[in-house]
Amino acid sequence: MQELSTEIFYLFLTTLFCGVLWIPYVTERFLRLGIKETCGYKDNAVNISEWAVRAKLAHFNLVENLILFGILVFILSSIDLSNEQTQIGSSFFFYSRLLHYFCYLFKVPWLRTGFFLISWVGLLMISFQILIFLN
Repeated sequence: MQELSTEIFYLFLTTLFCGVLWIPYVTERFLRLGIKETCGYKDNAVNISEWAVRAKLAHFNLVENLILFGILVFILSSIDLSNEQTQIGSSFFFYSRLLHYFCYLFKVPWLRTGFFLISWVGLLMISFQILIFLN
């Protein structure tokens, strides 16, 4: 059995996390409107709980950034590059995105932004290692 690299492992965890983030805001919609309206196409953007709006925005933000992370990890895998910096960058990305979501959900503005920036530091750490490898 082949072992996952640290970077692939964190990509897997981030993807799983992103894959369940729809559940809270869809559950809120279901409880507020019922199954018929939730499954329909009518936009019922009335009386949405603030936390559900924030949960949806945090989810969409992760989707946007997961693409970048996934591409970088794919490049790492294709050039067979894994070192301490790429591993730390991957862990920075995952844990900061996890904390970013909860800070977004619970309206913690400064920490939310800080964790977003830390996730970008993780992406930059990976990117720099790829650039160094290619030169």
